[in-house]
Amino acid sequence: MAQTGVGGLMKIGPIETRLIQGLDKVKSLFFVLLDPDSASADSIVESGLRAVKHGADALLLGGSFIGNPNFTQIAASLKRETQTPIILFPGGCSHVTPGPDAILFTTLISGRNPQYLIDEQVKGAVLVRSLKMEALPTAYMLIESGRTTAVEYISNTRPIPSDKPAIAAAHAMAAELMGQRWVYLEAGSGALNAVPVPMVQMVRASVDLKVIVGGGIRTPQQARERVEAGAHAIVVGNLFEANRDESLMRDFVSAVHG
Repeated sequence: MAQTGVGGLMKIGPIETRLIQGLDKVKSLFFVLLDPDSASADSIVESGLRAVKHGADALLLGGSFIGNPNFTQIAASLKRETQTPIILFPGGCSHVTPGPDAILFTTLISGRNPQYLIDEQVKGAVLVRSLKMEALPTAYMLIESGRTTAVEYISNTRPIPSDKPAIAAAHAMAAELMGQRWVYLEAGSGALNAVPVPMVQMVRASVDLKVIVGGGIRTPQQARERVEAGAHAIVVGNLFEANRDESLMRDFVSAVHG
């Protein structure tokens, strides 16, 4: 678990250190998002191990809505089977569960719903600390993607317009000033359109935060374009649930790692 340092600032923990050091070896990191509600527990674990086999740098586990009673079992099984970081990506405090190595401790800064700006974080903080789970402080930005996504519906927030990169950059600046270390530009699960390249470029140029980009990325070329625009990590999830072609995953890893 990350320890509190001078002035109350949270020190970087071993998982975050590992990810940052990984960027010395590759152009960008490749994260695979596993949705606990997408399939059986065994199938989800199998998908995660397949991703690790082909070079995923971390497995994100979670989603906007989780109704799978085997969620904790999935997290524990993945951790037993691989040394690759398992990072919880919760939609709320009720999703915090034992098993993962770390958590994206997110605040939905693109929205104005206090439940996802601070309420869920206050409730989740006690659980994260009691589990001694490493937290990666992450500013989460929902970007308009051409359709209403699950996270937009569940969070009751409006996304940042995809043609307004300056607005996204301003939010990222605020996040940096508030002490966040990562910023996640998210088009949403099942998005029609990925986060635009110009938005990735402007956010990267505006802050020193590590930039994660996910949602709507369907081809290795799309992933590569966002890496070239400055993304430190690319997230792909739904695509691999529908397409189990292992050569496609290898192509994604190659495109992202550079």
